[in-house]
Amino acid sequence: MMMTTPDERVRALVRDNVIKPAEGERLLATMAPRPPRSGWRLALDPFERFGGEAAAVAGLAVAALSVAVTRLGVRFDGFLDLHTAPQVIPYTTALLEQVVVWPLPALLFWAYARLLRCRVRIVDFLGVIGLSRAPLALAAIALGLLAPEPPAGAPRLTPELAVSAVLATLCLVWFLALLTQGFKNASGLRGARLIAGLIGLVLVSEIVSKVALAHLG
Repeated sequence: MMMTTPDERVRALVRDNVIKPAEGERLLATMAPRPPRSGWRLALDPFERFGGEAAAVAGLAVAALSVAVTRLGVRFDGFLDLHTAPQVIPYTTALLEQVVVWPLPALLFWAYARLLRCRVRIVDFLGVIGLSRAPLALAAIALGLLAPEPPAGAPRLTPELAVSAVLATLCLVWFLALLTQGFKNASGLRGARLIAGLIGLVLVSEIVSKVALAHLG
């Protein structure tokens, strides 16, 4: 008995008028092997490969790393912010900051998608926000190692400060690129509702996180 491949069986179904040619083309497209994603593409869009649960676990690891980085004299005092601190903040403050800059914005992003009647899961937005913050954690490590103490008096440009500023800018751009792609995947939104929502939510998340940290100390 001659063995046939899946492609040959699909073509046979089309030839015998069991399925329509368009359906056959769709089946062949789904069975075609996908080219492996490059490291750059994976770094800019890991959400297609990792589901919401896996991304949320990765976000938890990023939050734990961020808490550890505060031992270098860095703090995350806003959704988009990280700065050197005059002294190392207590663990309770570091944990509180992670709650304000991770689950709270995730809730805001999820609520926006729900208001637009999207079928969304909160775990997906926890994964998006948490994993997207990985570049900020890397920037915090660089900032803590290169500029462990804020300059006294007038700011003075040093090579270390210049390098940390460049790295921080690149990591912020990376963070926003991840956030955009992740929000698009998790919400299913496109066009104006995606762009306007993303811009508005980033601004609201920054304001809410600042106000929350100011009131909570």
